[in-house]
Amino acid sequence: MSEKKSSYLKGATILAAAGILSRLLGLFFKIPLYQLVGSYGNGIYGNVTNIYNLLLMVSTVGFPMAISKMVSENIAKKEYATAHRVFKLSMMALVILGGASTLFLFFGAEWIVKTAHWTSESYPAIVAIALSPFFISICSAYRGFFQGFQIMTPTAISQIVEQIIRVFLGVILCWLLVSNFGIGLGVGGAVFGATAGGIVATAFLSYLYHSFATKNKRLLKTRTRRRQRSNRWLFKRLVIISIPVTLTSALVSLFSTIDSFIYVSRLGVAGFNEVTATMMFGDFTNAEQLINIPLILSGTLAVAMIPTISESFVRRDHKEVNQKIMLSIRIILLLAFPCCIGLSVLSYGIFDLLFPGAPYGGAILSTFSYATIFMMLSNTFQSVLQSIDRFRIPLINLGVAIIIRFITGWIFLSIPAFNIQGIVISSMITFGYLTVANFLSVKRFTGVKIDFFHMLIKPLFAAVIMGFITHLAYTGVAMILGRFMGILVALIVGALVYSVIMILINGITEEEIRYLPGSQKLLVVYNRINGLIPGRKNNHIHNRR
Repeated sequence: MSEKKSSYLKGATILAAAGILSRLLGLFFKIPLYQLVGSYGNGIYGNVTNIYNLLLMVSTVGFPMAISKMVSENIAKKEYATAHRVFKLSMMALVILGGASTLFLFFGAEWIVKTAHWTSESYPAIVAIALSPFFISICSAYRGFFQGFQIMTPTAISQIVEQIIRVFLGVILCWLLVSNFGIGLGVGGAVFGATAGGIVATAFLSYLYHSFATKNKRLLKTRTRRRQRSNRWLFKRLVIISIPVTLTSALVSLFSTIDSFIYVSRLGVAGFNEVTATMMFGDFTNAEQLINIPLILSGTLAVAMIPTISESFVRRDHKEVNQKIMLSIRIILLLAFPCCIGLSVLSYGIFDLLFPGAPYGGAILSTFSYATIFMMLSNTFQSVLQSIDRFRIPLINLGVAIIIRFITGWIFLSIPAFNIQGIVISSMITFGYLTVANFLSVKRFTGVKIDFFHMLIKPLFAAVIMGFITHLAYTGVAMILGRFMGILVALIVGALVYSVIMILINGITEEEIRYLPGSQKLLVVYNRINGLIPGRKNNHIHNRR
């Protein structure tokens, strides 16, 4: 492995690990939050964070990527002074964008509550989180700068620090305020943890940047180009690079924002008051938090797989591009089927354990978990399209998906029999469309051919059997040892059953295992089981040779 590729994979691993830890901290945060404010307060929290996340996408996705790309490009040309100017220009832009988002949340809080028909107790939470976009935007500029220098540790540590402050301070403030002032201000205290986390992360990254700039003062003034690029040219390129990525991420976040703005009024048509509707939405957001866990896996795998597809595409090696695309799809399906079926059959047990007393959560998770298949696949196909420089196609498909999401959510939420499950149905239809549309686009531009039996039928068959046995294991153990042991044993049994069946039916290969987390240990298990199957031992030894 080349030094450059090794450095990239090391950096990608650091960021992926930080991302997984941040998501897990977010999940742990929701558990005490639910205990303090219940489904109703969790619904208020979901209202606020959905619109907050949409605003963050504008300043924290496209610009950092553009900064790191332009900084690294100039570093490769030894044009360190220009790289530093890119950072300073982007910092100015992100301060303006973050400041605008903060002002909108602070002064528009009352308008947001009225327009979305939210309960009035959502107002304090919006005000409490208003400052966060400003500081997180500044963090994004620093992170893009360090990533451009291939220094990933500041980004990873700052993300973890931000989450730790958010979780612990948020829970403490929520507990203090709920006890004395009620649920509305309690949720406000919880979301203020995000603001405090952003402030601390900004201070931490600012310190690291100034230390780096002081230490490398002479280096950051180095120029190799006689005719320097103007600030206007640099800013224009920043915008051109960042817009497609920003729009793509913002459109995905818009799905949740649409749900937040229509669920109260549409559930009202179905006969539910705003308190009940908010409780339903609170349980939905907890289910959404749980299905985000398998999505971390697909995102992590994309970090490792997509750059290699881009590399082959640049070399115009179409055969290798198709092989890598098929491998990435295959790995996603290997993970998606057991994850979604496992979450579904254990949905009530998981909710009873993590969020006891949640009236709607188990039913939501049991159906919503199947949407993860479409989410993981559509995201993978979208990343493939971006890796072969087809940035507009995912945007067009997402634009259509927004319309589908609004129409289907508007219709199904108002049907009493479906109620909050209307969002689940809408999600499945929307991401089902995105999966098909993005796949057809990938097939059109690459000509990739899919072996549906090996890639689709085999893991689905193994996952269905796994789901049946997992359900039996949970039911039997939970009756004797309780829910926690039931879920723990069921997860272990499910993983073993799925793995053994996949090996028995030749549903997984060594090459595919090498791209999975913990591949070295998995290969040892794979080789031992495969060697015990009659007629395969010699073939396996021959293949290794």
